[in-house]
Amino acid sequence: MAPSPSQTVSKSLRAYRKFIEETTFHPQFLRCLFVNAYNYFLSGKILAEKGLITQSCNCLRMGLESEWLGLILMKDPGLGMEWAFGLGDEAVLKRLKELEKPYMIRKTLGDTSRITIKDRGEIYAALSDKSHTKLSSVARSFIPPNASPADEFIECIPMGGMRGKNNIPRILRGTATVLRFALAEIEDGLGQRLLEGEWTWKRADLVQITEAGYKSEGGVFEPHISSRGRPGADPMQAAALLSAIRHGKI
Repeated sequence: MAPSPSQTVSKSLRAYRKFIEETTFHPQFLRCLFVNAYNYFLSGKILAEKGLITQSCNCLRMGLESEWLGLILMKDPGLGMEWAFGLGDEAVLKRLKELEKPYMIRKTLGDTSRITIKDRGEIYAALSDKSHTKLSSVARSFIPPNASPADEFIECIPMGGMRGKNNIPRILRGTATVLRFALAEIEDGLGQRLLEGEWTWKRADLVQITEAGYKSEGGVFEPHISSRGRPGADPMQAAALLSAIRHGKI
């Protein structure tokens, strides 16, 4: 039997914690970046279990950002020293200033055998889109008990988070997707072995985060990633309009 999303998330967090506890960091303060990432990922799990998907995605995004910076500095101990102790000439300080930009962190890591700069950009964009106040981040479709799909309506995510035996596992699938991606980054970047079995990044798995997708003209499934810079492209907006017309409630 395949593990549940909750089991996958817990196993991934244990692997992440084991990596931190068994790795020697130089300078030692680089450990703080990975502990910070772990704490963000743990927060993402806790929030997901409460049905607070928007807040969970924001934590997952920040966890990746902290880990990515940690990987860069682990592979460049000299730069890590400058980051930790504030030393260095103007050129070094300029590099560190560049690494304050999330897109530069993703770019500086470069491509690995399994993860590309584009992959990082897309998973970050998907999490960012879910973290911000788009309609799809703050509202959900609901079907009353014993009702037909035609009775579906769009409503705010409830105060205190979503509930239901199907909602929480669905949210945790996105959490699990991000955590396995994060572990694979460490494997590729530092030559560690953290994941059980083989892992490959499937772009279609972004739908576990965004919960939306479409078929291209060629019939290929494309996950929705972000509506940033494209007002009206939020998939929840069309559903909300149909709901308002169907129920006569604006």
